[in-house]
Amino acid sequence: MPKSEDRMESGTQSCTPQHQRLSDSSKVFGWAGQAVELLQGLEQQRRLGQLCDVVLVVGGQRLSAHRALLAISSPYFHAMFTLGMKEQRQAEVELQGVSYSGLEAVVDFMYSGKLPLNSRNINRVLETAHLLQVGQAVDFCCQYLEMEVSQDNYLYLQELALLYSLERLEAFVDRFVLQHFATLSLTAHFLQNVPLHKLTSYLSSEQVQHGSEQALLQAALQWLSRGPKEERLAHGEQLLSHVRLPLMDPEELAGSVRSAVRALLPGDAACEALVEEALAYHARPSAQPLLQTQRTAPRGGVERLLLVGGEVSERGGELTASVHWLDATAAAAAAGLGVWREETLLPAPRSHHCLAVLGGFIYTAGGSSSRDHSGDTACNLLHRYDPRDRTWAECAPMNQRRQHFFLGAAGGCLIAVGGRNDTGALSSVEVYRPAEDSWTYVDGLPRCTYGHAGAVHRNTVYVSGGHDHQIGPYRRDVLSYELPPPAGAGSQGSSPGWREGPPMEVARGWHCMASLGGRVYAMGGSDDRRDSLERFDILAVEALDTASGRWTRLACLPAPASEAAAGTWGGRVYVLGGYSWEGMAFSRATWAYDPATGLWSRGPDLPKQVAGASACACTLGPPPPPWPPLPSPETRKTRRAVGYGRRPRPT
Repeated sequence: MPKSEDRMESGTQSCTPQHQRLSDSSKVFGWAGQAVELLQGLEQQRRLGQLCDVVLVVGGQRLSAHRALLAISSPYFHAMFTLGMKEQRQAEVELQGVSYSGLEAVVDFMYSGKLPLNSRNINRVLETAHLLQVGQAVDFCCQYLEMEVSQDNYLYLQELALLYSLERLEAFVDRFVLQHFATLSLTAHFLQNVPLHKLTSYLSSEQVQHGSEQALLQAALQWLSRGPKEERLAHGEQLLSHVRLPLMDPEELAGSVRSAVRALLPGDAACEALVEEALAYHARPSAQPLLQTQRTAPRGGVERLLLVGGEVSERGGELTASVHWLDATAAAAAAGLGVWREETLLPAPRSHHCLAVLGGFIYTAGGSSSRDHSGDTACNLLHRYDPRDRTWAECAPMNQRRQHFFLGAAGGCLIAVGGRNDTGALSSVEVYRPAEDSWTYVDGLPRCTYGHAGAVHRNTVYVSGGHDHQIGPYRRDVLSYELPPPAGAGSQGSSPGWREGPPMEVARGWHCMASLGGRVYAMGGSDDRRDSLERFDILAVEALDTASGRWTRLACLPAPASEAAAGTWGGRVYVLGGYSWEGMAFSRATWAYDPATGLWSRGPDLPKQVAGASACACTLGPPPPPWPPLPSPETRKTRRAVGYGRRPRPT
């Protein structure tokens, strides 16, 4: 027989070929359920009293556990067992400031990841989880309390959040109060117990739900009259300064509001000054754009992109008085999401008018009241829209009737540039000063111009392109202008006049311009072929760097857009609607240009195909929110267990 050594050696040699047939690759295998099985095993050991190395003692009751698991789950225990404290060597550790039932629930949670909560144990569990710094358990307690918040307990939960520094719970309760402020602020419980700093926060919030500023004023006055009266009355100005008194009716301000403030706060000059400030605001309606403060702004206002008026292609191309806003975030709109919603109506249908935003008000000027594009029906009307109460007011008319012109806001004024009317093309420029509600002529253009476009960049007015029909082809010209300061503003009101700027690379008219960042954009439009005077569309887009004075070509418009509306909103440039001369078709497209990517994307379609409209971005008040009703006990109980046809073209 062979020796054992020989047999062993022979067996080893027989394995070698098998080994050589394996690849050199290596792999790592994972045990997905290891953590669960590990915790389950530790929990079983704890229940059986096996391998536990510490006993937690509360009020004479004992709870066995594993130090390692306690230290991993709780920064409190980690410090106790690793920083050389005496408890590190003790077999039993007595805890103070917690209940046994709370400790048992939290330790069970460390082992199982499950935390049963109810109205009977929530306080004890939260107390223990907070002391032991078990963050996830504290977070679950907050989630439970958020589900339970009601008119009966919100102030108590506020105190609880303050006691344990629960920022999440505090923020949730604050949102609850803001959503139901109109109801809660009428209750004696609220008026008696809400602290000053909280009431101040609610009155200053953009999200506070309220029927009117009068209701907020009433809440402030009622609070001041409750409790320790002298102590509370000392805070009158602090509270009333957050009520937007200028948004109230002036007759009510001069009557009941002034009387109520004087009766409750006699001799308080600061509070009375707030009322007088509001009355002074109403005493000069036309100057309100220059008097805007935080107290004159609508609460919860959101900047929106608006489309105003225009000529629609349906039913023979009538004019529209519709004013729509884009209901979407800027990013969503650029991705084609969102919808256009009606905001209001113009005082009368208009097309080829102009818009400007000044002090939070929207001004619409000039334009045509018919489909005539010769200038014969141009008007000189100026209307101002107040988004706070959705009303129009008529302002002083322009000195000249204008359509196919430019209107901008700069230096606290409006400026109307060029255009045409029944007398022909215009070179005149006039400025509207809201404080005087009047128009005055300033330096005119070097030549008559209409069909041009314009934009305001850092208080400088830029206009480009267009023509006067006397010379013929459309222009590449760019002109800039800085408004002279008003008389008495430290100068003699002189102006350098209109300056020639670097011309565009492409001649165009009926295009649009917009200012964003450090650039002024020129987009779309049309031109006439010099040999036949046949109109053709221009898709080219270019931008003027105002610092270097150089034009740069950008991505072309995806579709023709003459007589389109343009605006900037959410960091993007928008081109809305327009007309294609080659396709003889109106457009209902929303195009958005993102300077970050250099690309155009299509947004939500307009309500109708339209040209000759205007656009702007302005802050609008929020629509009435669908506030949820106050939770009832029953609710909380359940919660538990193509073209239309050829039209006459402008000439």
